Amino acid sequence: MRVVTLIPVAALALCLGTAQLTAQQPGNGTFQWYVGGHGGIINFNTAAGHQTEPLGGVHLLITARRTGLMLSVEQSFGSARAGSYTMQIFDSLGTFVSQQDVPVTFKYLRKYSAMLMAFPIKGPITPFFGIGLGILHAGDYNPADAVATQIGSTGFGSLIGGLNFRVSRFSAFGQYQITTSPRQQTFSSTDSDGFRMVSFGNFYTGPTHTFTAGLRFNLGNARERVAGGGY
Repeated sequence: MRVVTLIPVAALALCLGTAQLTAQQPGNGTFQWYVGGHGGIINFNTAAGHQTEPLGGVHLLITARRTGLMLSVEQSFGSARAGSYTMQIFDSLGTFVSQQDVPVTFKYLRKYSAMLMAFPIKGPITPFFGIGLGILHAGDYNPADAVATQIGSTGFGSLIGGLNFRVSRFSAFGQYQITTSPRQQTFSSTDSDGFRMVSFGNFYTGPTHTFTAGLRFNLGNARERVAGGGY
């Protein structure tokens, strides 16, 4: 499979505008703030089979000496994807009444990640890896209801790895991220007659795989430093 990566236009515009600012330390410096944009593709599975969609996002990276913290948000873009959940109905005595599968479509996946990063080698080309967690949820449901919102959201654990390249005042990078498979989600409600509806399922199954590339630029020091003076 050929991996196609997309760099968001917004990220490029930000970097071009910042190129006129005063010089900053290139690449991933020590105790620095970085902000940037990235794009690429996300692979995931639904009941309809394997799906691949374009994805774009933004991130904030705070570095220490050889470690860092990266916060990111990403969203896929594509046509409506088919999903479903199972609804069971129980009467006021807890007796099973009926069961049905409810079809739902969704148009995107949005992923929020918090990753602890490691940069073991310093230089113009730096490998990195990280471990973290986050929240992944589907959106733009049809029909849109509280059940779909609950079923379509899940937490995850994640691993990430890639290469960072120093480009003048900026950093260019390519990376791969994998998330854990979602647990089955459950939603329960009771109507005025005492009937209880229990809904459960997942709109996507298995791990997600994300391939992205992007640019980030330096916002300055992440901690105060001693400036000037002395003997």
